[in-house]
Amino acid sequence: MLAAAALLATTDAPASARATACTLRHFAAENGRLAYRSCGTGKIVLILPGGPGLDADYMLDFARMVARSGRRAILFEPRGTGASRAALGDGSRLTVAGSIADVEALRQAVRSDRVTVIGHSFGGATAQAYAAAYPRNVARLILLDSVGPTLGRPALPIDGWRERLTPEQLSSYDAARAGGDRIAAMRIKFAASFYDVGQGKRFAKQLVDSAIHLDVAPLSEDYQRHYSIPADAARPRFPVVIVAGDVDWIRGYEPAFGAAWPGARLLTIPRAGHFPWIDASAATSKALE
Repeated sequence: MLAAAALLATTDAPASARATACTLRHFAAENGRLAYRSCGTGKIVLILPGGPGLDADYMLDFARMVARSGRRAILFEPRGTGASRAALGDGSRLTVAGSIADVEALRQAVRSDRVTVIGHSFGGATAQAYAAAYPRNVARLILLDSVGPTLGRPALPIDGWRERLTPEQLSSYDAARAGGDRIAAMRIKFAASFYDVGQGKRFAKQLVDSAIHLDVAPLSEDYQRHYSIPADAARPRFPVVIVAGDVDWIRGYEPAFGAAWPGARLLTIPRAGHFPWIDASAATSKALE
């Protein structure tokens, strides 16, 4: 499964967002060196992008938004993507356990005892798995347009995005999926992942093949088999917030969060889809603050 995410920061982002400098850095992890972007200063916020197998660049403007709130945004480049591409190796680390270990290595590298963790889309699964494994290292957990605490069939449908496609787009999507052209199918799905139809078309058009790493797909297969966040009354508590665009297709997972994360707060961003920091930048920034 490739959970929806996008690959490029939008060219229509405000100049203030693009002006915030971010530095590429590397750190040692098991079986390789991984990378992250560091933006701003202050308390650390780890940002885990979606995919799996997508370069993290699509969240650069979001990382800058976090930095402008007075935090140090650490945008992770997961194993096998972006500047962490070489660490893919033989793929043996593409597991739930490997993902958790990589995030913990990142936390240690940035030398923070407790961090806020934000996971977008499929990155929300890694964020939840990490928070469940290392609850004492988490100050708060923010699930941004995230998958649920399992990847099983959600209580509510998550295919409503198909209704946003024209008949021609829908036919093209189904044909691409049937023919195994996952990249073409992703472009069409992205077009339906925005409240603003124009934004969706521009975003899909900017999608570049070189930023999609289909050989990272075994990670989602391992999550399908081994990822599940059970209710655990003994787990140390920290604030959990679920943030989602109000028309995002992924909201079908929301009913499942209550058991895994008791007391979680839900915030919806009006007139926004799967990428609310692009659809509704000001509202998303306000929600984060």
